[in-house]
Amino acid sequence: MALVTLYLFAHQPHRLRDFPERRRMCETAPAELYDHLFEEWFNEEVFRRVARECYWPATKLLLHLVQEQARRQKPFKLNFALSGTFMEQARLWEPGLLDLFRQLAETGLVEFTGETFYHSLSSLFGIDRREFCSQVELHSRAIAELTGRRPTFFRNTECLYNNDIAETVQGLGFRGILTEGIERVLDHWRSPNFLYQSPSGLPVLLRDYQASDDIGYRFSNRAWDFWPLHADVFARWLAGNPHQVITLAMDYEAFGNHMWAADGIFDFLAWLPREVAHHPYLEWVTASEAVERLRPVGVVNVGPYDTVSWADAERDTSAWLGNPMQRWCFDELRRLGPEVLASGEPTLIRIWRQLQTSDHFYYMTNKSGSDQDVHHYFSVYRTPTEAFVRLQTALAALASYLERRGPLS
Repeated sequence: MALVTLYLFAHQPHRLRDFPERRRMCETAPAELYDHLFEEWFNEEVFRRVARECYWPATKLLLHLVQEQARRQKPFKLNFALSGTFMEQARLWEPGLLDLFRQLAETGLVEFTGETFYHSLSSLFGIDRREFCSQVELHSRAIAELTGRRPTFFRNTECLYNNDIAETVQGLGFRGILTEGIERVLDHWRSPNFLYQSPSGLPVLLRDYQASDDIGYRFSNRAWDFWPLHADVFARWLAGNPHQVITLAMDYEAFGNHMWAADGIFDFLAWLPREVAHHPYLEWVTASEAVERLRPVGVVNVGPYDTVSWADAERDTSAWLGNPMQRWCFDELRRLGPEVLASGEPTLIRIWRQLQTSDHFYYMTNKSGSDQDVHHYFSVYRTPTEAFVRLQTALAALASYLERRGPLS
């Protein structure tokens, strides 16, 4: 029996504004500073467009598929990872979407997993992960409010993973974690289609990036040897896997936004559960069910200086911390943290945490080749330098406010 778990990530950042009046911005109060920093009209425009292309049609379709198969012996199941910023924006601009996710949760066949509320890089702040733990707790509360259940399975921002992160996550009470099933983690000979564990004993599910990217990246590529990909063919590929578990994990926006409806992506999604049902060897499970039913076959050992992710060819932290612009902003964020938190001002803390969102750093990448093409596709800015100027200016405004505020009494 091969278990299949479908894992969909939904996230939207709060994008930064350009700042024509920097002096005025640095003189404003915290309640007004937020509006100076974040381009909310543009964030709303992006969210509504992606909701129209992806979130509404895909979520309605998934709800229909789950309800259609609910009484089967082996029903269709899946996982959602919704960032806190995604839920914030949905609540503001498309609140009906959250009702659909609640209905999915009520079926008992859809698991909503944990992560950092702000989809942040806080897990990389160093040995002291108090900020990371705070954001995970914020997210867990938000998921509990949405679904009625706290998450028990974890996926860190961009699948960032090392032994220390796994141990921290385990200490927070999670029963499993997802990361990328790359060759160097698996010693270049083991398969990602087994359950592993961290050195501290936390079960580790590995994303099958080959099978996942067939849907999430290659599906609409007409130069691909297997284009057009049909659900019956993909189901046969899954059924041909003799191992324990196949984890299909991808951006939710692949359905309708990155891969358009005209490419047939919704037809593929509609038929996939039905085609999988034709193979008695396959069974859909949630991530928590997978780690409960399987026994780890080995250890995934990733040291703190070898952190892995699912981004770019390197699958490391270079997508966010690979150049001086990114590292300067990251160090400045860490430097400002203690004073921001000590201020106790909710708006100031919220600003600082939203500046930690991984997207701001992703936009600053200045790699070459196909990796940079992907970064450019996702970026809303013209150049990595423009992305740096916007984040650096926001950090300067935050630092200026703290300086004007003076030391705490």
